[in-house]
Amino acid sequence: MTALCRSYGVDAGVILRQAGLPSSIESQPDRRVAVTSVNLALELAALTCGCPDFGLRLSELRGFSNLGPISLLARDEPTVGDAIRAIAKYLPLHNDALVVTQEIYDDIAVLRCDIVVAGTKTQANDIAVAMQYRILVNFAGPLCRAEQICLSRPQPADISKYREVFGQSLTFDAEFDGIVVKTSVLDQPNPIAEAGLRPYASQFLRMSDPGHGAPAAERVRRLLETLLSNRRCTASFIATQLGVSRRTLTRALEAEGTTFLALLDQTRTEIARRHLEGGDRPLSEIADLLGFSSQSAFSTWFLRKFDMPPRQWRRQHGVRP
Repeated sequence: MTALCRSYGVDAGVILRQAGLPSSIESQPDRRVAVTSVNLALELAALTCGCPDFGLRLSELRGFSNLGPISLLARDEPTVGDAIRAIAKYLPLHNDALVVTQEIYDDIAVLRCDIVVAGTKTQANDIAVAMQYRILVNFAGPLCRAEQICLSRPQPADISKYREVFGQSLTFDAEFDGIVVKTSVLDQPNPIAEAGLRPYASQFLRMSDPGHGAPAAERVRRLLETLLSNRRCTASFIATQLGVSRRTLTRALEAEGTTFLALLDQTRTEIARRHLEGGDRPLSEIADLLGFSSQSAFSTWFLRKFDMPPRQWRRQHGVRP
């Protein structure tokens, strides 16, 4: 970040301090800091430099090695899909606010990036998708092409850098941040894998606990926030995403005084309130985001929860955009 800011004549140290970070933070790559502070620093840098694509440009200065030990763990997975799944599974060791998921629909795979913290994160989302795309190309080869690159950010006036990095298949104002590819890309053999090294990586994986130290309820809640809309958010599905059995997950949540269904209800409540308070998104879309099969199912749940229909609640509590 410092080098990129300097190219625009901006002192990155000032921006980092404004975001509540020490100006020397970039010289301490293994130090864990608040993701919200990092996101704020990126937004301030983009604004100060007058560079709406600051995050995208910053991603070009980062490589596969920025993932640290995770890059070593993924390198020897047998297929491209296995390598990307390994990165997603152990990403909490590197960044526990970024959730990467794969959703398969027949011959199409959707690789989603979700930063599950509050606050503006336009630049951070650009970095996440750009790094994910670079990793995909790193494994699948330079001829790999995405069917679609999806960015939730508004389209900037100048998209030349986005075309340069991602190619022509770009969608701005998308419902999610991520990449759409053919499943055949993920089925390709990993050309850089060395089968002889894989047992050593597996041994290291067993010693590493993704999200170590984070309560089970917090890890479940983070996944629910990003996976609700796929309507497969059962306890078994979430347990699989966490790499444990459903029984293990149930016991862990009970030890923390909660249950999967309670967390599901809490997460839906928070997301519903946020969308109803903050804008005019149609109720049908909110229902879909919360994983309900229909708007009427959402309205029935909401009425039971808030003692009034969602439209009435929005009139009383919502803020007109």
